Amino acid sequence: MTVLVTGGLGFIGSKVVTQLLKRDIDVLVTDLDIEKNKDKLKSNILKIGKDKDKVRFQKLDITDHKQIESIFQNNKIDSVINLAYGIGTICEENPLLASKINIVGTTSIFEMIVKYKIRRLVFASSETVYGANQEFFGNRAVTEEDYSGINNHFYTYGVMKLLNEFMAEKYIKKYGCSIAYTRPSVVFGYGRQNTAINWAEDFAVKPALGQPAYLPFSKKNRDNWIYVDDCAEQLVRLALKETLNYSCFNTGAETLDGYQLEDTVKKFIPEAEINFDESIKNTPLIDDQNDERIRKEIDFNPRSFEEGVRCLIEDVKQTTLLND
Repeated sequence: MTVLVTGGLGFIGSKVVTQLLKRDIDVLVTDLDIEKNKDKLKSNILKIGKDKDKVRFQKLDITDHKQIESIFQNNKIDSVINLAYGIGTICEENPLLASKINIVGTTSIFEMIVKYKIRRLVFASSETVYGANQEFFGNRAVTEEDYSGINNHFYTYGVMKLLNEFMAEKYIKKYGCSIAYTRPSVVFGYGRQNTAINWAEDFAVKPALGQPAYLPFSKKNRDNWIYVDDCAEQLVRLALKETLNYSCFNTGAETLDGYQLEDTVKKFIPEAEINFDESIKNTPLIDDQNDERIRKEIDFNPRSFEEGVRCLIEDVKQTTLLND
Protein backbone atom coordinates (compact mmCIF):
# COMPACT_ATOMS: atom_id res chain seq x y z
CA MET A 1 0.00 0.00 0.00
CA THR A 2 1.14 3.54 -0.80
CA VAL A 3 -0.39 6.60 0.84
CA LEU A 4 0.07 10.03 -0.70
CA VAL A 5 0.45 12.77 1.91
CA THR A 6 0.19 16.25 0.43
CA GLY A 7 1.66 18.94 2.65
CA GLY A 8 3.62 16.08 4.16
CA LEU A 9 6.42 18.25 5.53
CA GLY A 10 4.12 20.51 7.52
CA PHE A 11 3.33 20.54 11.23
CA ILE A 12 0.61 17.88 11.09
CA GLY A 13 1.73 16.31 7.81
CA SER A 14 5.17 15.27 9.08
CA LYS A 15 3.51 13.53 12.03
CA VAL A 16 1.12 11.74 9.67
CA VAL A 17 4.07 10.48 7.62
CA THR A 18 5.80 9.18 10.75
CA GLN A 19 2.65 7.37 11.92
CA LEU A 20 2.27 5.67 8.53
CA LEU A 21 5.90 4.58 8.44
CA LYS A 22 5.58 3.07 11.92
CA ARG A 23 2.99 0.79 10.32
CA ASP A 24 5.42 -0.12 7.49
CA ILE A 25 3.28 1.64 4.89
CA ASP A 26 4.99 3.21 1.88
CA VAL A 27 4.51 6.97 1.74
CA LEU A 28 4.76 9.48 -1.08
CA VAL A 29 5.32 12.93 0.43
CA THR A 30 4.56 16.04 -1.61
CA ASP A 31 5.16 19.61 -0.54
CA LEU A 32 5.97 22.96 -2.12
CA ASP A 33 9.23 23.38 -0.15
CA ILE A 34 10.37 19.80 -0.53
CA GLU A 35 14.14 20.44 -0.51
CA LYS A 36 13.95 22.86 2.41
CA ASN A 37 12.39 20.51 4.92
CA LYS A 38 12.84 16.88 3.85
CA ASP A 39 16.16 16.31 5.69
CA LYS A 40 14.46 16.96 9.04
CA LEU A 41 11.77 14.38 8.24
CA LYS A 42 14.40 11.88 7.07
CA SER A 43 16.14 12.33 10.42
CA ASN A 44 12.90 11.58 12.26
CA ILE A 45 12.40 8.47 10.13
CA LEU A 46 15.80 7.11 11.17
CA LYS A 47 14.95 7.84 14.83
CA ILE A 48 11.96 5.50 14.70
CA GLY A 49 14.12 2.81 13.12
CA LYS A 50 12.46 2.75 9.71
CA ASP A 51 14.05 2.43 6.29
CA LYS A 52 14.18 5.86 4.67
CA ASP A 53 13.50 4.15 1.34
CA LYS A 54 9.92 3.56 2.51
CA VAL A 55 9.25 7.24 1.83
CA ARG A 56 9.61 9.14 -1.43
CA PHE A 57 9.56 12.91 -1.88
CA GLN A 58 8.22 14.97 -4.74
CA LYS A 59 7.74 18.71 -5.11
CA LEU A 60 4.13 19.73 -5.72
CA ASP A 61 2.43 23.06 -6.24
CA ILE A 62 -1.15 22.26 -5.25
CA THR A 63 -2.40 25.11 -7.47
CA ASP A 64 -1.00 23.40 -10.59
CA HIS A 65 -3.52 20.84 -11.85
CA LYS A 66 -1.03 19.35 -14.34
CA GLN A 67 1.46 18.66 -11.54
CA ILE A 68 -1.25 16.98 -9.50
CA GLU A 69 -2.31 14.87 -12.48
CA SER A 70 1.31 13.82 -13.02
CA ILE A 71 1.60 12.60 -9.43
CA PHE A 72 -1.38 10.28 -9.90
CA GLN A 73 -0.37 9.20 -13.40
CA ASN A 74 3.12 8.16 -12.40
CA ASN A 75 2.50 6.55 -9.02
CA LYS A 76 0.30 3.74 -7.77
CA ILE A 77 -1.57 5.44 -4.96
CA ASP A 78 -4.05 3.65 -2.72
CA SER A 79 -5.15 6.43 -0.38
CA VAL A 80 -4.58 10.15 0.05
CA ILE A 81 -4.25 12.33 3.15
CA ASN A 82 -4.49 15.91 1.91
CA LEU A 83 -2.88 18.54 4.15
CA ALA A 84 -1.76 21.03 1.50
CA TYR A 85 -3.53 24.19 2.58
CA GLY A 86 -3.07 27.92 2.99
CA ILE A 87 -3.47 28.84 6.65
CA GLY A 88 -5.60 31.57 8.17
CA THR A 89 -3.31 34.57 7.61
CA ILE A 90 -3.01 34.12 3.86
CA CYS A 91 -6.78 33.69 3.58
CA GLU A 92 -7.34 37.17 5.00
CA GLU A 93 -4.40 38.93 3.35
CA ASN A 94 -4.48 37.29 -0.07
CA PRO A 95 -7.84 35.57 -0.64
CA LEU A 96 -7.19 35.10 -4.37
CA LEU A 97 -4.05 33.03 -3.74
CA ALA A 98 -5.74 31.28 -0.84
CA SER A 99 -8.63 30.30 -3.11
CA LYS A 100 -6.23 28.77 -5.63
CA ILE A 101 -4.62 26.69 -2.89
CA ASN A 102 -7.58 25.85 -0.71
CA ILE A 103 -10.47 25.60 -3.13
CA VAL A 104 -9.07 24.92 -6.61
CA GLY A 105 -6.25 22.74 -5.26
CA THR A 106 -8.54 20.68 -3.06
CA THR A 107 -11.07 20.27 -5.87
CA SER A 108 -8.26 18.99 -8.11
CA ILE A 109 -7.58 16.31 -5.50
CA PHE A 110 -11.29 15.40 -5.50
CA GLU A 111 -11.12 15.00 -9.27
CA MET A 112 -8.10 12.69 -9.01
CA ILE A 113 -9.90 10.53 -6.46
CA VAL A 114 -12.63 9.90 -9.01
CA LYS A 115 -10.45 9.56 -12.11
CA TYR A 116 -7.89 7.19 -10.58
CA LYS A 117 -10.34 5.29 -8.38
CA ILE A 118 -8.50 6.07 -5.16
CA ARG A 119 -9.63 3.94 -2.23
CA ARG A 120 -9.91 6.72 0.37
CA LEU A 121 -9.32 10.45 0.74
CA VAL A 122 -8.93 12.03 4.17
CA PHE A 123 -8.35 15.72 4.79
CA ALA A 124 -8.25 18.15 7.68
CA SER A 125 -11.06 20.65 7.79
CA SER A 126 -11.29 22.92 10.86
CA GLU A 127 -13.39 23.87 13.86
CA THR A 128 -13.71 27.29 12.20
CA VAL A 129 -16.45 25.84 9.96
CA TYR A 130 -18.80 26.33 12.90
CA GLY A 131 -18.30 30.07 12.55
CA ALA A 132 -19.95 31.38 15.69
CA ASN A 133 -18.49 31.16 19.16
CA GLN A 134 -19.80 28.90 21.90
CA GLU A 135 -22.61 31.23 22.99
CA PHE A 136 -24.40 30.67 19.69
CA PHE A 137 -24.70 26.95 20.42
CA GLY A 138 -25.44 27.23 24.13
CA ASN A 139 -23.67 25.49 26.98
CA ARG A 140 -23.17 22.16 25.27
CA ALA A 141 -20.53 20.42 23.21
CA VAL A 142 -20.93 21.13 19.50
CA THR A 143 -21.75 18.13 17.30
CA GLU A 144 -20.90 17.46 13.67
CA GLU A 145 -24.47 18.38 12.63
CA ASP A 146 -24.28 21.90 14.07
CA TYR A 147 -23.95 24.89 11.75
CA SER A 148 -24.32 28.65 12.00
CA GLY A 149 -25.38 31.06 9.26
CA ILE A 150 -22.91 32.95 7.08
CA ASN A 151 -23.40 36.12 9.15
CA ASN A 152 -21.72 34.35 12.06
CA HIS A 153 -18.53 33.47 10.18
CA PHE A 154 -15.51 35.54 11.19
CA TYR A 155 -12.73 33.87 9.18
CA THR A 156 -12.28 33.49 5.43
CA TYR A 157 -10.33 30.34 6.30
CA GLY A 158 -13.43 28.80 7.89
CA VAL A 159 -15.61 29.68 4.89
CA MET A 160 -13.12 27.97 2.56
CA LYS A 161 -12.98 24.89 4.78
CA LEU A 162 -16.77 24.78 4.82
CA LEU A 163 -16.83 24.86 1.03
CA ASN A 164 -14.34 21.96 0.97
CA GLU A 165 -16.71 19.97 3.16
CA PHE A 166 -19.69 20.71 0.93
CA MET A 167 -17.66 19.68 -2.14
CA ALA A 168 -16.58 16.48 -0.39
CA GLU A 169 -20.19 15.56 0.32
CA LYS A 170 -21.06 16.29 -3.31
CA TYR A 171 -18.35 13.89 -4.54
CA ILE A 172 -19.45 11.25 -2.05
CA LYS A 173 -23.05 11.40 -3.24
CA LYS A 174 -22.38 11.85 -6.96
CA TYR A 175 -19.49 9.42 -7.44
CA GLY A 176 -19.61 7.15 -4.41
CA CYS A 177 -16.14 8.25 -3.26
CA SER A 178 -14.88 7.29 0.17
CA ILE A 179 -13.95 10.62 1.78
CA ALA A 180 -13.53 11.58 5.43
CA TYR A 181 -12.55 14.84 7.07
CA THR A 182 -11.80 15.99 10.59
CA ARG A 183 -12.45 19.33 12.27
CA PRO A 184 -9.35 19.97 14.40
CA SER A 185 -9.55 22.48 17.22
CA VAL A 186 -6.34 24.04 18.62
CA VAL A 187 -3.60 21.64 17.55
CA PHE A 188 -0.61 22.01 19.86
CA GLY A 189 2.85 20.52 19.87
CA TYR A 190 6.44 21.31 18.96
CA GLY A 191 7.46 22.19 15.41
CA ARG A 192 5.13 24.86 14.06
CA GLN A 193 6.69 26.79 11.18
CA ASN A 194 6.16 30.49 11.93
CA THR A 195 2.39 30.59 11.64
CA ALA A 196 -0.17 33.03 13.01
CA ILE A 197 -0.92 30.63 15.88
CA ASN A 198 2.59 29.94 17.13
CA TRP A 199 1.12 30.67 20.55
CA ALA A 200 -0.25 27.10 20.38
CA GLU A 201 3.27 25.91 21.13
CA ASP A 202 4.83 29.03 22.69
CA PHE A 203 2.69 28.70 25.83
CA ALA A 204 4.96 25.81 26.87
CA VAL A 205 8.00 26.15 24.58
CA LYS A 206 8.93 29.63 25.78
CA PRO A 207 8.84 28.67 29.50
CA ALA A 208 10.83 25.51 28.72
CA LEU A 209 13.51 27.80 27.25
CA GLY A 210 13.36 30.15 30.22
CA GLN A 211 11.43 32.84 28.36
CA PRO A 212 8.04 34.49 29.03
CA ALA A 213 5.09 33.38 26.88
CA TYR A 214 2.25 35.52 25.53
CA LEU A 215 -1.25 34.28 24.74
CA PRO A 216 -3.63 36.53 22.73
CA PHE A 217 -6.67 35.96 24.94
CA SER A 218 -7.95 36.25 28.51
CA LYS A 219 -7.36 33.68 31.24
CA LYS A 220 -11.11 33.17 31.26
CA ASN A 221 -11.11 32.18 27.59
CA ARG A 222 -11.82 28.51 26.92
CA ASP A 223 -10.52 26.47 23.99
CA ASN A 224 -10.52 22.87 22.88
CA TRP A 225 -6.97 21.47 22.54
CA ILE A 226 -5.58 18.35 20.86
CA TYR A 227 -1.95 17.20 20.75
CA VAL A 228 -0.51 17.13 17.22
CA ASP A 229 0.44 13.43 17.30
CA ASP A 230 -3.14 12.52 18.22
CA CYS A 231 -4.54 14.73 15.46
CA ALA A 232 -2.26 12.89 13.02
CA GLU A 233 -3.24 9.48 14.42
CA GLN A 234 -6.91 10.26 13.84
CA LEU A 235 -6.24 11.08 10.18
CA VAL A 236 -4.18 7.92 9.68
CA ARG A 237 -6.76 5.64 11.29
CA LEU A 238 -9.52 7.15 9.17
CA ALA A 239 -7.41 6.58 6.06
CA LEU A 240 -6.66 2.95 6.88
CA LYS A 241 -9.95 1.72 8.31
CA GLU A 242 -11.69 -0.63 5.90
CA THR A 243 -15.11 1.03 6.02
CA LEU A 244 -16.39 4.21 7.63
CA ASN A 245 -19.79 4.97 9.08
CA TYR A 246 -19.49 8.74 8.65
CA SER A 247 -17.58 11.30 6.62
CA CYS A 248 -17.34 14.17 9.13
CA PHE A 249 -15.58 14.01 12.51
CA ASN A 250 -14.85 16.41 15.34
CA THR A 251 -11.37 15.84 16.74
CA GLY A 252 -12.32 16.79 20.28
CA ALA A 253 -9.79 16.04 23.05
CA GLU A 254 -9.91 18.45 26.02
CA THR A 255 -11.47 21.84 26.78
CA LEU A 256 -9.86 24.15 29.33
CA ASP A 257 -9.46 27.82 30.17
CA GLY A 258 -6.34 29.94 30.61
CA TYR A 259 -6.15 29.29 34.34
CA GLN A 260 -6.06 25.53 33.74
CA LEU A 261 -3.52 25.95 30.93
CA GLU A 262 -1.19 27.96 33.16
CA ASP A 263 -1.56 25.51 36.05
CA THR A 264 -0.72 22.60 33.75
CA VAL A 265 2.47 24.21 32.42
CA LYS A 266 3.56 25.10 35.98
CA LYS A 267 3.29 21.44 37.00
CA PHE A 268 6.34 20.89 34.80
CA ILE A 269 7.92 24.37 34.95
CA PRO A 270 6.98 26.02 38.27
CA GLU A 271 8.74 29.27 37.35
CA ALA A 272 6.88 29.61 34.01
CA GLU A 273 5.76 33.14 33.12
CA ILE A 274 2.67 33.18 30.90
CA ASN A 275 1.08 36.52 30.01
CA PHE A 276 -2.52 36.77 28.81
CA ASP A 277 -4.29 39.57 26.95
CA GLU A 278 -7.18 40.36 29.30
CA SER A 279 -8.70 42.77 26.75
CA ILE A 280 -9.73 39.76 24.63
CA LYS A 281 -12.37 38.02 26.75
CA ASN A 282 -13.35 35.37 24.22
CA THR A 283 -12.02 34.24 20.87
CA PRO A 284 -14.67 34.04 18.11
CA LEU A 285 -14.56 30.25 18.07
CA ILE A 286 -16.32 27.33 19.66
CA ASP A 287 -14.61 25.92 22.74
CA ASP A 288 -16.17 22.49 23.24
CA GLN A 289 -16.53 19.68 20.70
CA ASN A 290 -18.48 16.47 21.10
CA ASP A 291 -16.00 13.83 19.93
CA GLU A 292 -17.94 10.65 20.68
CA ARG A 293 -18.25 9.86 16.97
CA ILE A 294 -14.54 9.69 16.19
CA ARG A 295 -13.65 7.89 19.43
CA LYS A 296 -16.07 5.09 18.52
CA GLU A 297 -15.24 5.08 14.80
CA ILE A 298 -11.50 4.54 15.12
CA ASP A 299 -11.29 3.17 18.70
CA PHE A 300 -8.81 5.83 19.79
CA ASN A 301 -8.78 8.28 22.69
CA PRO A 302 -6.50 11.33 22.48
CA ARG A 303 -4.12 11.91 25.38
CA SER A 304 -4.95 14.47 28.05
CA PHE A 305 -3.82 18.08 27.73
CA GLU A 306 -1.40 17.50 30.60
CA GLU A 307 0.17 14.50 28.88
CA GLY A 308 0.45 16.48 25.63
CA VAL A 309 2.20 19.33 27.44
CA ARG A 310 4.61 16.84 29.01
CA CYS A 311 5.44 15.47 25.52
CA LEU A 312 5.84 18.98 24.10
CA ILE A 313 8.27 20.06 26.83
CA GLU A 314 10.25 16.83 26.43
CA ASP A 315 10.57 17.49 22.69
CA VAL A 316 11.89 20.99 23.42
CA LYS A 317 14.47 19.64 25.87
CA GLN A 318 15.66 16.95 23.46
CA THR A 319 15.98 19.43 20.60
CA THR A 320 17.89 21.85 22.83
CA LEU A 321 20.32 19.11 23.86
CA LEU A 322 20.92 18.12 20.24
CA ASN A 323 21.62 21.72 19.24
CA ASP A 324 24.03 22.41 22.12
